[in-house]
Parts: sequence; C-alpha cells; structure tokens
Amino acid sequence: MSRKNESMLDVLGMSCSSCVHHVGQALREVEGVTEVEVRLREGKVRVRHDPNEAPLERLIAALRDAGYESSLSRSVAPAESMA
Repeated sequence: MSRKNESMLDVLGMSCSSCVHHVGQALREVEGVTEVEVRLREGKVRVRHDPNEAPLERLIAALRDAGYESSLSRSVAPAESMA
C-alpha cells in the first residue's frame, strides 16, 4: 500500500472559474493524484497524491504545462481526509 501525501501549492495566474477547471484538470491527469481542491481566492491548490508516482516536481510541471507558475506552499503529513 502506498502512502498518500497532501501538498499545498501556490498557483500564480488563476483569475476565474475557467482557471480553476484547467488547474484541477491538469493535476487530475497526473498518475498518482487522487484528489484536488483548487482555491481560487487564495491562489492555492491542495493535492492528495502518492509521492512515488506523483512527486512535487511532476505536479509543478503539470501546472507549468497548463500555463500556470506554481511552488510549494506547505506540505501536510499523510492524512486520511482533506476535510
């Protein structure tokens, strides 16, 4: 069984609901990502992912490929829910 991490990323350039959709879609397409929560007002996205399949570098690259700059905001220890 693989462990899951929750990571918070800062995302630059999100300005509308269309951006929220594109950011979420880009991350959901990365193998190993199991859950995505995009926070437009905060300019952040929280991602639950398997760090072996979907390391932070791959998440950031997916966002860059979608046209958004991003960086790690903070990491959250493995958890059971994104409550």
